[in-house]
Amino acid sequence: MPNSGPEQKNYAEIERLETLLQTLRESASTARETEAIREIGLEIALAVREVGAMLVNVGWEQPYAANRDSQQAG
Repeated sequence: MPNSGPEQKNYAEIERLETLLQTLRESASTARETEAIREIGLEIALAVREVGAMLVNVGWEQPYAANRDSQQAG
């Protein structure tokens, strides 16, 4: 899938962060690594929230466009 839209970029970033998180969890031994895990978790949460907001916008736009189109046809 090409990295053309913001959704694809967020999904790619989530995947990258999840891989990094898994790597850190496998070898976490210092306080800094634990902090890094928390930071990555926050970044994943923010990216997921952005994707969710985009999906809500798309869901809202579809009925709006359908309603607009039906009003123009009528």
